[in-house]
Amino acid sequence: MLILSLKKLRQFAKDESGVIMTEFLIVLPLMTWSIMALVVWWDTWRTINEGQKAAYAVADLVSRQKEVDMNFINGMETVMAGLLDRPDAISMRITSVRWIYDEITGTGRYSLIFSRSPFDKKTPLTESYVNSDISHLIPVMNSGESTVILETWTKYYPAFDVGIPVSDFRNFIVTKPRFYLSVCLSENMTPCESAAS
Repeated sequence: MLILSLKKLRQFAKDESGVIMTEFLIVLPLMTWSIMALVVWWDTWRTINEGQKAAYAVADLVSRQKEVDMNFINGMETVMAGLLDRPDAISMRITSVRWIYDEITGTGRYSLIFSRSPFDKKTPLTESYVNSDISHLIPVMNSGESTVILETWTKYYPAFDVGIPVSDFRNFIVTKPRFYLSVCLSENMTPCESAAS
């Protein structure tokens, strides 16, 4: 009886029928997770890329204006939402600053022309914040030159949990005005020229 059992055990060990199916069942969860991870990673990079392109398009639109109002600023978020096809996942802030350099003291600072967020989703920047926290992100300018800063945030929700959390992808774009010395806000109490002094 023992010899018969050993003989059957050897036959079973040599039998390779069904091995492919067993190996497939072992590898299937890993393959499924890998495909899901590739889809999520691809979608993440696609979202980042589309957000950058849409932000640059909006920054270019703003830089071509002499004067904007809140309807225009709110419309820029609508434009970006249309470009990305994600209306509830976008927020932005548009800021216009001018560099003022004092040759006597040898010091310079940014003068805030305006800072607004469409539909008041983000807090407007202050002049002190621009000069202390983000001045290193703004390129060097000549005294009296101005620039437009567009900040965008695109909320990303991954389709599957593969290690990428819900994220806000931020873009910080600095664009020089195209046709005018500066971009101004029509609702400002002080004229745009006065903001430079």
